[in-house]
Amino acid sequence: MYRFVLFLLLLTAVPGYSQRRIPLEEAIGLALRNNTALKVSADRIQIADARFRQVKDRALPQTSASLQAARLSILSPFELNMGGPEPAFALPPTSFWSTIGMVSAGKEIFSGFAEKSAHKSAELLAEASRLDAEKDSREIEYAVVASYYNIYKLMQSARILDENRELLLRKEQDVKNMLREGILTSNELLKIQLQQSNLELSRVDVRNAQEAALFNLGTLLGVETPVAIDTTLKLTDALPDQLGDLLGQAETSRSELKANVLRIKSAESNLTQTRSVLYPHVSASAMYLYLNPNKNVIPDRHTFLQAVNLGVSVHYSISSLYAAKGKIQEARLNIDQARHLNTLQEEQIRNEVFGLFRSGISAREKIRVSETALAQASRSFTLTESKFRNGLLLSSDLLESQNLLLQAQLQLLNSRVDAQLTYYKLQKAIGNPVH
Repeated sequence: MYRFVLFLLLLTAVPGYSQRRIPLEEAIGLALRNNTALKVSADRIQIADARFRQVKDRALPQTSASLQAARLSILSPFELNMGGPEPAFALPPTSFWSTIGMVSAGKEIFSGFAEKSAHKSAELLAEASRLDAEKDSREIEYAVVASYYNIYKLMQSARILDENRELLLRKEQDVKNMLREGILTSNELLKIQLQQSNLELSRVDVRNAQEAALFNLGTLLGVETPVAIDTTLKLTDALPDQLGDLLGQAETSRSELKANVLRIKSAESNLTQTRSVLYPHVSASAMYLYLNPNKNVIPDRHTFLQAVNLGVSVHYSISSLYAAKGKIQEARLNIDQARHLNTLQEEQIRNEVFGLFRSGISAREKIRVSETALAQASRSFTLTESKFRNGLLLSSDLLESQNLLLQAQLQLLNSRVDAQLTYYKLQKAIGNPVH
């Protein structure tokens, strides 16, 4: 019996630690600002944005400039004959300095839609990373709410234990009086005292679980100082909506499904980018050349040569007709995989929403049954206590009745807290803010 009571108390003991009192709304805000997991999500967003910026940078014209000074040596004489008696041009063996400068710029005008699709794919993935961060925020928000309510459950359990312990202290005094009058034996007093010891052991376990829960709550919130929760937390009998409405909202509001749609579009853009090798590529270029047969960059007189080269080139890879089939097939399979993963996640979300919807209905029924059981246990304890006071029952009967009352009190507390957490979890499952 006592093991069952202790099991009810420790079943939902969640992490946290003590002293600064933090309301639930403030706790959620602290977690969203300080939690390390959300900082990792923010890092992923920045990385995705950086990759998007890289794609945009690669679309800019490629420019370069160079300047070279070299000493050229002609080792043997050179003559250019045009059929006349004298060479048209001759260079004796000599050495001289020269300066060569060049500035060039080039841009691919048409890349087979690769540039546009790469830009779109990177942009979609950056947006998907933001939706992933939104999902992580919902998870952290629910973790704070669940931790908060479970700590509240532990605190209320401790209060119920204390009340029952105070009740036993009063009964102990009654038994001592009845013992002096010879109505009861000392064995009846020992049973009362043993029950007190068992309740005290349960109280110690609950207190330790509560301190551990509060410490872990502080870690979740990203605060180093000990924290405490708001003890005025109220439990509401929240009712779930119609199942069809919940499923429809989950399909349109869940950030995971929105991110999946973007990833499917990104995979389609990657296919377009992969197929770009099947198209001719057109590029434009411009180059300025400076040649000066002198080591001085700025010569004393006009002895340098300048040239400007403007051009358009067309390139087509014939090998892409037979060498790109594997890459194209992989890109198509990536689209299929993204669609299948989205379908799988839709099924999982539907199952999750349906399960939580049924859990909400079950939780309300458990509350109703627990309230009835508590009323019955309270009435039974009142009658048993009256008979015990009149010497008609033994202390073992009184203790058994009190255990049933304690179980009913704890069961009603657990049912109410679990119903509240089921409601919050359902809100997360359909894509709503948790609290």
